[in-house]
Amino acid sequence: MNYKDAPLGRCHKALYICTVLGEIACGYALGIAGTAVTQAQGELGLSTFWVGLLGAGTLIGLAGSLAVGNIADKIGRKKLMMLDMALFTVFSVLQLFVSSVEVLMILRVLIGLCIAVDYTVGSTIISEWFSKEKGPVFLSRFIIFWTFGYVASFFAGLVMGNLSADYHIIFATSAVPGIIAAAARLVMGMPESPTWLAAAGKQAEANQLIEEKLGDAYGVVMEEKADAKEKVSVGELFGPKYRRSTLVGGVFYACQVFPYFGVGIFLPILVAQLNMGSANASSILYDVFCMAGAFLGTWLCNQISRRQFLCSTFYVSAIALGVMIAGQSGPMFITIISFCVYALTMSIAVVIENPYPPELFDTRVRGTGVGIVIAFSRIGAAAGTFLLPMLVESVGVYGTLGVCLAILLVGGVVCQLYAPETALMKDKTEQADDESQKEAAVN
Repeated sequence: MNYKDAPLGRCHKALYICTVLGEIACGYALGIAGTAVTQAQGELGLSTFWVGLLGAGTLIGLAGSLAVGNIADKIGRKKLMMLDMALFTVFSVLQLFVSSVEVLMILRVLIGLCIAVDYTVGSTIISEWFSKEKGPVFLSRFIIFWTFGYVASFFAGLVMGNLSADYHIIFATSAVPGIIAAAARLVMGMPESPTWLAAAGKQAEANQLIEEKLGDAYGVVMEEKADAKEKVSVGELFGPKYRRSTLVGGVFYACQVFPYFGVGIFLPILVAQLNMGSANASSILYDVFCMAGAFLGTWLCNQISRRQFLCSTFYVSAIALGVMIAGQSGPMFITIISFCVYALTMSIAVVIENPYPPELFDTRVRGTGVGIVIAFSRIGAAAGTFLLPMLVESVGVYGTLGVCLAILLVGGVVCQLYAPETALMKDKTEQADDESQKEAAVN
């Protein structure tokens, strides 16, 4: 019997815990950058260019997911997952000892490379251990843990900012969730992906691992052993078979994260210039709706089709920004309501970033495919974070929101025209149609 059909057991739970602890660390490291850079701005005499560049440092490093995915398809998932959080912690601690903006930038990029491993390999290994039905559900919950880390970084930054903590300490606090994740992986262990072992021609080793973890009633089915010795190249992902999935995956991801990180990381800069009253209260409101969106999005993405989810979240968030721009001179409550709708919808939208990319590619190229998609997304995220302070300075806060609105519309149109529906959602639709036909026949 296919090992993916095995009931969830201790192995699955341990693997999931180890993976989501990394998500918390990643969310925290990305979120804390805004507070730390703001604190460092005066001491280091940072220009707007360097404020944007340091804020985008980890996101620039995340573009390394292109290489990470290909490495994961060649050497496996386990080695990378065991190593990256340990390195993440080391690089976080090293931020305590540097005052050179150039060296600090290098460390931020290296931390981003570590996050790239968790983003790319984490979602891949979960999709390869869990069934087609359960995998997307558990992957969609990643965003809850990631958002928890992201929101926690804001409150930690708020406390440290009020205490006038040194920017070195603020940056280095990401070592705390990092060392927890690294220790959990060391103690609980990270099993290799049986699917990858089989695809690499090591089916005996794969079945031995499955027997050890799940019992001798399960194994790797023949379909998962196909194409075992074929090599994976990046160019293949842009060939006729995969290019639609690759390009749509990259475009939707990049168009989501450009405004999400641009607004989120430099939230204090934006809300101070919006018609919203207290900047701290507005930032807290944003984080509350982000956390609510993570839970709502986790439920919603398993209720409607992938295309419906993508298009609706792009268009609703764009409309919310449009209302904010149009109502900038109107009553404050209009700005506050549309701001909350934007925060809620964008947090719902990013839920799809974990389950959808692995669904776009088959086992043999999944690591490389997900890596390419994430690399595209990090270009968008880094561009949004790097450009936002300069955009605010040159065209103002509402002009900046207009740029974000345009990018959201591009993402919505591309997904509406080209986004493929994945096999899982097709199976659900077909199953629903069959049930409807059976009910009609009975009636």
